[in-house]
Amino acid sequence: MRRRIQRTIVTATLVFLLFIGVGGCWSAQELNNRAFVNTVLIDLTEDGQTELTLGIPLPNRMIPGEAGGTGQPQGDPFSFVTRRAENLSKALSLIQVDLSRNISFGQTRIILVGRRQAEQGLDKVVEFVFRQPSFRLSASLFITPNNVIEVTRSPMVFERILSDILRKYVNNHFTLDTTIKDYKLALYQGGDILIPLLSFGDLPGVAQENPQKDRWMGSGGAAIFSGGRMAKTELSSHEHRIALWISSQLRSTTITISSPTDEKEMSFLIEGIKTSIDPIVHGGNLSFRIKSSAKASVEASFSHMDLKNPDVIDQLEKLLDKAVEEQFLEVLAKTRQTRSDAFLLSQYLDWRYPKIWHSMKEQWKNFYAKELPIEVSVDIKLNRAGGVYRSVVQETNR
Repeated sequence: MRRRIQRTIVTATLVFLLFIGVGGCWSAQELNNRAFVNTVLIDLTEDGQTELTLGIPLPNRMIPGEAGGTGQPQGDPFSFVTRRAENLSKALSLIQVDLSRNISFGQTRIILVGRRQAEQGLDKVVEFVFRQPSFRLSASLFITPNNVIEVTRSPMVFERILSDILRKYVNNHFTLDTTIKDYKLALYQGGDILIPLLSFGDLPGVAQENPQKDRWMGSGGAAIFSGGRMAKTELSSHEHRIALWISSQLRSTTITISSPTDEKEMSFLIEGIKTSIDPIVHGGNLSFRIKSSAKASVEASFSHMDLKNPDVIDQLEKLLDKAVEEQFLEVLAKTRQTRSDAFLLSQYLDWRYPKIWHSMKEQWKNFYAKELPIEVSVDIKLNRAGGVYRSVVQETNR
């Protein structure tokens, strides 16, 4: 009898909790009284002030039939609000007093930081974010090559909201996925990390259509952070792709090489990429081994090479391996020049050999930059030659 009563009480409690979960009301504040920020832009002005810009969707322009009775929303479905002050907290207060809704960071997915602020470091940005209870630590970080406000001049062509574009850059593995949490963790290891850079270009056609939206935005290279600050040296767009490969964040890419027989162009689609980073301790000496494997298929070939020949396939695989290995080493060399353990090799060492890491923690930056042996090994298998075995151009000219 006693067990039945206990079971009944537990069941009733669970049912009650389920009803609370579907109620939808978690606070006394109505949704209509909130301004949900999805993008945060932070920069420093020339006179040293902090510039804070919030990107906020406008619900009255996103729902058909709510704008002027025409059945279709008129104007942009979002707005940017900017204020300048001595620090981020004061700038946020200045924005809040001008809004009719209370600011909420519960839906913030993107943080954009201008170059001037990035070169000074992101400590203030991280401190501000971690003090906001509703802020998601999974928000992605981006750096702009100049003033961060430049992003507001970008036309929304394929998406309606800026944050949607940047999130798809990350989700589609076009850029590194560096979150505010990743940066915070990197600070504990010395402040070395890679953060994706955006690129901007002129669009005269769009400028004629809308003079206020005349800058095309795209994914660019990557900023190298050393000691928590952005270095002068950057990774180019191509080097950024290699960094994605090393970081196991790349789904597919294209590699073009010259044929070893006639130096004609050959392009290969690379897929199924897997990369591992391992510390090696042998005889008291420390080194790192970066191994990567992938599958390749021929996308285009202007060479007369016969792709049915196993010897030719083996030769091309070795050329692809060598080309990628050289690119890995070039990207690693850039990070070593800036004294930035941007691929967080120290974390791999800490996980595998914590005693060794703690013994050389103080000298790690110098050791990584000048002494650490890094072995790169790439294994690419050419699985498909496409619909034909020889170049279509070569076959036509025969």
